[in-house]
Amino acid sequence: MGTISVTVKSHARKVTVETAAKMSLATRKAAFDIEGQAKTRAAVDTGNMKNSIQASGDGLAWRVDSPAEYSIYVEFGTSRAGAQPFMVPAVEQVRPSFLAALKSLT
Repeated sequence: MGTISVTVKSHARKVTVETAAKMSLATRKAAFDIEGQAKTRAAVDTGNMKNSIQASGDGLAWRVDSPAEYSIYVEFGTSRAGAQPFMVPAVEQVRPSFLAALKSLT
């Protein structure tokens, strides 16, 4: 299968209920930000891959999936076609703001 997924998690030890709720919101925001960035960067032929990218999750564990069977080949390329990365650059774009949001909670 050629799908690609990114998991966004906040690993925390013991925190207050209020802090856990804020961490959950930051994690959710990061997942949806990654989804948006990936859709913006995704190569479009039919639009299937771009339209299939979706964030899902709950609490501190979220995923961003691109379930189109050829997503992995677009992201990393093949022997016949160059890479057209969309998921990794999306993660790298969102990472600083996600980490900053988590650091601001401490």
